[in-house]
Amino acid sequence: MAEPHEQYLRKSAGARLIEATPHPGLRLVVVIPCHDEPDLVGALECLANCEPPLGQAEVIVVINGSEKNTPTVARQNRLTLNQATGWLGKRGNHWLPIHLLHLPNLPPKHAGVGQARKIGMDEALQRLADVGQAEDGLIVCYDADCRCSANYFTGIESHFAEQPAAPGCSIHFEHPLDTGEWIALGFGGDAPDQALFDGIAAYELHLRYHVLAQKFIGFPYGFHTIGSAMAVRAWAYVKQGGMNRRQAGEDFYFLQKISWLAQVTELPHVTVHPSPRLSDRVPFGTGKAVGDYVANGRLATYPLQAYRDAQWLLGQADSIWETGQPSGKPTEAMARFLGEAFTGSVVPEIRANSGDLGAFRKRFFRWFNAFRLMKFLNFARDEIHGPAAVEVAAAELLECMKRPLPESGGAEALLRQFRRLEKGEA
Repeated sequence: MAEPHEQYLRKSAGARLIEATPHPGLRLVVVIPCHDEPDLVGALECLANCEPPLGQAEVIVVINGSEKNTPTVARQNRLTLNQATGWLGKRGNHWLPIHLLHLPNLPPKHAGVGQARKIGMDEALQRLADVGQAEDGLIVCYDADCRCSANYFTGIESHFAEQPAAPGCSIHFEHPLDTGEWIALGFGGDAPDQALFDGIAAYELHLRYHVLAQKFIGFPYGFHTIGSAMAVRAWAYVKQGGMNRRQAGEDFYFLQKISWLAQVTELPHVTVHPSPRLSDRVPFGTGKAVGDYVANGRLATYPLQAYRDAQWLLGQADSIWETGQPSGKPTEAMARFLGEAFTGSVVPEIRANSGDLGAFRKRFFRWFNAFRLMKFLNFARDEIHGPAAVEVAAAELLECMKRPLPESGGAEALLRQFRRLEKGEA
């Protein structure tokens, strides 16, 4: 009988794209989707200057486009390919092999970041399988506009060695917040205007507030899902059907599926630095949020009360298992969101398929997962509570957690405090 990775590759992956034989010690592959990116060489130089890990690592870059792209995008992709090829030619022999894949004519229906990640990650799986690492080999996601800390490879390698049960991890990330940080991190080109830095500070604060609020209420899936800052074991990649082909939000959906296998860990001592920039590629995400901030001078988030409403449901699991009913009255937002179907059909189905409380809780949180939490938060914000300014909500959460507030109540000061909290420094 074929191994799981063989079945996956035969069913879900395309033809092999890299002819070079992988190093026999290959243990870690970094996959980079690249579309209309002017500074790929800068990202690759940063990776190449990192400390080498004990096991062999390599990089796969998927320079991708489709028929729907404009001639300008196609030209930039070809220029990026030529620049990276020239840089590799001058580099000579190096500890970090880098493979460039140029795929300019992907089918428009699926062309996008999810498809590009999938192509690269499937290729990474195949190469890890070639050297007997289809189980514990590591597939790491990065982006073509990022920089990283010098311990990027060694930190990821040691983290998974110390966390043998972890199917995947979320890597700490920090955007540059001013021109000085931009230059120090080695980003190419002119630095953005301060308005963009202010926008990225507000958006990153929103992301950190959202994750910390989930942890505060005891939600089990509270971790970042950033496409440029995540890693998975090869076996988990196969088990959950590989990367999806979504054109936006692919990272959120992918890492949440990985979390259903076991706890996704967090890696706070390695840092990825994504570039702040405007973008109109997708209807949500970093570029869209920064653009909205620049246009409006503010950024809204979910009010803390919406998370407290969700906390009520999280505390009902034991009672629902025992009696089929919650032990108390839900908040208005949760009552309207759940409706009669919750106790009428959802709960009976979960209880009927659970042999004990542990099994019930597992099924319950597969139902009330990160996807449904997001739907609820959107509902509670839009229909009940209204949006909250991100600075106000973040400060309220710190107060509830009995954590010190920064002297300034601005987004950047709050963000730096949230970063310290996530790294265990405050």
